[in-house]
Amino acid sequence: MSGRIRDLAIDDYEHVKTLCETIWEGNDYIPDIFPVWVNKPNGKTIGLFESDELLAIGNLERIKDTDIAWIQGLRVKDGHREKGYATVITSELVKQARNLGIKHLWYATSSKNEASMRVAEKCGFHIADRTGYFRIYKPYPDHSKPSLSIVPLSVSPERLFELLIKNPELVESHIFPLAWHFEFKTQEGLTRLLENAVSKVVLDDSGKTQGLYCFVEMKRKDERTAAFTVFATDRAVFVDIMSRMIDEAEAIDADRAVFFLGPRVTEWALNLGYVSDEFIGRKFLLYELNPRISR
Repeated sequence: MSGRIRDLAIDDYEHVKTLCETIWEGNDYIPDIFPVWVNKPNGKTIGLFESDELLAIGNLERIKDTDIAWIQGLRVKDGHREKGYATVITSELVKQARNLGIKHLWYATSSKNEASMRVAEKCGFHIADRTGYFRIYKPYPDHSKPSLSIVPLSVSPERLFELLIKNPELVESHIFPLAWHFEFKTQEGLTRLLENAVSKVVLDDSGKTQGLYCFVEMKRKDERTAAFTVFATDRAVFVDIMSRMIDEAEAIDADRAVFFLGPRVTEWALNLGYVSDEFIGRKFLLYELNPRISR
């Protein structure tokens, strides 16, 4: 395979726009985030060129003051896919992560994106976590009204961590999802992940946590997204939480609501009546690799 890889800079912006103009019907977020990427001191954005044509890109971003990094924004230009370019870019970013001393290199994708999954597996990644995933759009579906007897309490990331330690069956994984992102279920990880989020819990009469949900609002151009994470051990509490989350999406006039669900509530969600067929069985996957021991 011909081509050369080099670091990208802001001067490559037009190349990036051209590469992405046919992706997601021209609505790819990469051109918007690219100027941020190339100006971050803890990141590296690379591209694969043939002559002066940019054929593939990818970004490596290290989480500040950690040994964790993400591979993000992997893209291959239309007409040049299935040639191994994505694997080449990913392999190069793994090398860069190794040079930085990264221990936890993360790569997230949908279980419906078989090409992306193959790239991760070819480069030595393994699945570290998976979460249920579905979307709904306004006008939002009819749903039951929240119960007056259930009163969710707002909590800080520090308090949420304490509750998760006391109630390990609520979130059994050591990793926590929110808005296409994951973090370790530690106090530090939750603090990073939930910095701009609202976190609420439902306690029973004995103080045991029966459910939790986290919410973050995201804006891009003229589109507003409400992203939620939900875990529960009680089905009735889960149904009530879902009603509250839809109400919150409506209250901010979100164009869509996106849900990341723990394994127990993923099954319960199927009985809500508004999860479309395209999301039945669909997961959002977190792949992990330790570049220090990968060769």
